[in-house]
Amino acid sequence: MGTEGVDDLMGLFGDLPNFPGKRVPKNRPDSPAVVNSVIENRYNGIKGKEYIINGEKMTMYTIGQVCAALDKSAVTLRMWESKGWIPKSSFRTPPPNGVQIPGKASKGRRLYTQQQLDTLIDGVALFNIADRHRGDWKAFKQYIQENWKR
Repeated sequence: MGTEGVDDLMGLFGDLPNFPGKRVPKNRPDSPAVVNSVIENRYNGIKGKEYIINGEKMTMYTIGQVCAALDKSAVTLRMWESKGWIPKSSFRTPPPNGVQIPGKASKGRRLYTQQQLDTLIDGVALFNIADRHRGDWKAFKQYIQENWKR
């Protein structure tokens, strides 16, 4: 049996979509729903907020959102900053009005860029930082320093 019959058949149906009906499937690897869910899963469902910094629109994440994406606490991220494992955040929200804690200067919330969040997520995954006793902290610190963009 030759391939002429198959070629004729493919020519007949070649311009049809590869799914029945008018709705695009939602569970295919290349469908927008699956692509968006992969992105949401990477960030544990958090969504950043748009800020305009130096005339450029940037998606920024608060320390709470970064912690949710990393599945860590804010105390952990602040400790990483204090130990020098990650750089201090380059951006902050405007400070709140009035005195928040007597005797202490009010600061805004830490903000992290999309790239900084991606670097943290990749660093935690690459160097097994989820297990604090077995993680390669030296390699984690070096990776963060090499890939962190302000």
